[in-house]
Amino acid sequence: MAVPAAAESAAAGLRVEVVGPVATIRLSGSGDPGSLGGLGSALDDAQRRMSGDVRVAVVRVGDAVPPAADTAPRPPGPNGHAPFPPSRVRADPASLIGGYRVWRDALERLTTRADLVSVAAVAETTGDVGTALAVACDLRIFAAEAGLRPVWARVGLLPAAGALTRLAELLGWSRALDLCLTGQPLGAAEAARLGLAQRLVPRPRLDDEVDTVVAGLLAASRAVAAEVKALLRGAHPAGRSAVPARVWGVAGPDARDLPDAESEAWERTVVDLLDTSRGAAAG
Repeated sequence: MAVPAAAESAAAGLRVEVVGPVATIRLSGSGDPGSLGGLGSALDDAQRRMSGDVRVAVVRVGDAVPPAADTAPRPPGPNGHAPFPPSRVRADPASLIGGYRVWRDALERLTTRADLVSVAAVAETTGDVGTALAVACDLRIFAAEAGLRPVWARVGLLPAAGALTRLAELLGWSRALDLCLTGQPLGAAEAARLGLAQRLVPRPRLDDEVDTVVAGLLAASRAVAAEVKALLRGAHPAGRSAVPARVWGVAGPDARDLPDAESEAWERTVVDLLDTSRGAAAG
């Protein structure tokens, strides 16, 4: 059955279908920062409807890298940022900040939900939104040509669409820093070497590999699968030991505060970038 989603979310490229115990979430499109609220609402709505027989969510990530024109360097504003692209929703900081929070909450629910095992199938190189969705999943299968390429830092926004602390947990903070700030993609082979990708297959075999993994996950009972996921996540909670305290200063925040710190950083970058863009337009 199809799981309803907001029209703005469908337009942004999020579709959800449920067949028996498997829900399939498909992401494609440009991954516009202004679409986060709609995407988060749709993802949250889909998860709330995944009850009863649904045990596995397959997240299919297509090409979500913004076009070259959106990632090319632009003339800097007064603070060195590229001017913010003109858009009604982007010009409203409350929409961007609120949308981000909705998106972050939906990602966190996908990551921590014990009764649902999520598998990301990354078919191509994907940008900030696709990166966030892929790393929120429990397992990741990469096609050989696929990769992650967060680019929002190049236009003055916090990169990785809410996945910075999760990336640090999975990659280590230095590798996450390199990925998010340099624009150098993380290819499938490197993702597998670092343990981010649990499977690496040629593109034509991606669907077959997903089916094999899903069948293996469903072979365990629902109760056992939930216990295993909860125990393993408890052994290494998100954020803990991933970002050294020295990154945050001598005192450093408690690990439980890292998602909040990331949300606050998003708010600061949005406000700063919009102020810069308005100043450039006025000048």
